[in-house]
Amino acid sequence: MNIDDVNIQAMRSSAAVAQYAWQDTLTLPERASLDQVAERARGKPILDIGVGGGRTVNALRAVSADYWGIDYSPEMLAVCTKRFPGVRFTQADARYLTAIEDSSIFLVMFSCNGIGMVNHADRLQILREVYRILAPGGVFLFSTHNQNCPDHTTGFQFPEFKFSFNPARLAVRTARLVRDTALRVRNRRRFGKLEMRGSDYSMINDVCHDYGVMLYYISLANQRRQLEAAGFQANADAYDGHGQLITADGTNHTESSIAFVAKKSISVK
Repeated sequence: MNIDDVNIQAMRSSAAVAQYAWQDTLTLPERASLDQVAERARGKPILDIGVGGGRTVNALRAVSADYWGIDYSPEMLAVCTKRFPGVRFTQADARYLTAIEDSSIFLVMFSCNGIGMVNHADRLQILREVYRILAPGGVFLFSTHNQNCPDHTTGFQFPEFKFSFNPARLAVRTARLVRDTALRVRNRRRFGKLEMRGSDYSMINDVCHDYGVMLYYISLANQRRQLEAAGFQANADAYDGHGQLITADGTNHTESSIAFVAKKSISVK
């Protein structure tokens, strides 16, 4: 089993689909990132990668009706087409955007740390593909897990448990704790061996989805280097979990994820 197998299985599961099917608001850093570029993107082509259950659809379509949502999970796309009839959705993989012409999209968004669900080589491939399809002056909004956050080094986490003096409620919560703990232990044993921790990036069997996924962690500085190597402008803007622009080098930023605003130069060589 490889990283792709693990993550695709998780994103096609009924539990994941149910989790994402009802959400409809941007996070604070996503909102701050979108607000920064919304006027320039007004009425221009937008690509929503990893659209999931459609959480970002309304916010992006408020910027432009020229909207296209893609996801590699057909189960997620089924939710989107039901929630937003008439909106353009396609099953596609961010690594292979062959159906999209060069320089044809102004704004690309890959929310919810979605770019972190592939291995290192595939991540770089996604950056190259996004750069290829962006129009000169176009923008890539995405979020990624922060290698400098505590989640990167924390040990096994048990599911949350709230005590109740009501016997029936306590019994239900205890049974749920036992069930979810067993699932986490099982997944940790199966997928923990795929972990890789390095100075440039790490691939972590993350607690998200009860240790059912492998997620990529990277520091702010290293993410900026990746973007520049793919052709984007240097020193991409970054936002913390409160939607505040990170003005320092990010070394002391310890929140779990960082949102980036990566720009393609107007004058492309």
